[in-house]
Parts: sequence; structure tokens; C-alpha cells
Amino acid sequence: MPTSATSSRSSRARLAGALLAFSLFAAGCSGGESPAPEDPPAASDDGGSASDGGSASDGGSAASDRGGQTEAAIPVEAYPVTPAPDGFEPPAACNGEGTYLAEVGTAATPELPERAGESVTIELTAIEGDDAQLTAAVGDGEPRPVEDITLGETVTIDLWTIAVTSVCSDTEQVEFDLID
Repeated sequence: MPTSATSSRSSRARLAGALLAFSLFAAGCSGGESPAPEDPPAASDDGGSASDGGSASDGGSAASDRGGQTEAAIPVEAYPVTPAPDGFEPPAACNGEGTYLAEVGTAATPELPERAGESVTIELTAIEGDDAQLTAAVGDGEPRPVEDITLGETVTIDLWTIAVTSVCSDTEQVEFDLID
């Protein structure tokens, strides 16, 4: 039976092989004398391509600081929500209970406590019916969406677990408690 270390090395070797194969494919290693595919437009200093005059801010193609290479967009996964326990009887949606309060477009107050030297910022972006739409940013990281969440449901954001205690669409406020 293979050990964990052997399995880990085997997985890394397969990953390295797949990355090598992809990079050779992407580099157009044809080995022949056929002409290379048409090059993409060169990037200008403003982040857009030189041929279209665009920039990242006006919808042109964005370029990174790595020699004009464009950066691929990586989809951001939402933090998953844990449903309320079976038999949970939700209180009134707009009950005003909860230690932390967030209004649409603002971060939760008071600030959540730091953990392991990091902070978390939770912001309410919208309320749709009984569901709150939140984002969470750990430290200086980019905000990440939280799956739609409602009364009694919880979400774990790295070292913090919160439970929604009030969703008030009339005043566009959400309240929650820190439970972990």
C-alpha cells in the first residue's frame, strides 16, 4: 500500500507533467518550419492593447506587470453556506437581533475580532427577499462572495463562523453573530 508521501509525490509528478505538456502546447512547439500563429496585439503602458488603444478601465484588454502578458481571469468561488438545522423555527425576519450590523454598501460594525493576525471585513451588497448577499475579505485580500444566506444559516470564512440573526429588507440591514 503506498504511503501518503509516495501518493503526494506521485500527484505532484502528474501535476508537473500536465503543466509541462500544457506549456509546450501553449508555446506552439510544433518542431516544424510552419509559421507561428498570429501574435496577439502588443500591450501598451496603459494596460490595453496597442492596436485597440484600450485600457483596463475602459474595457480594453487588461495587462499585468509581467511584460504585457494578459492575466487570465480566475473564477472566484463563493463561501458555502450551511443551512439551518432541521426543525429550526426562524424568528421574524427583521427582528433587530445580532451583535454585528451591516447595511447595504457598508461593512459590518463593530469590526470582527482579529484571528491569527488577520482581520475579516464582511459587507452587505444586497437583499433579495429573505436572502442576504454578502461579501467577505480576509486581510487585504479581494472581497469574495458568500452564497445567499438567510436566518439561521451559517457561513465559515476562514477562521470566523457567523450566523445570520436578522434580515431586514425594509431598512436594508442584516445582523449576525460570531459563533466561532
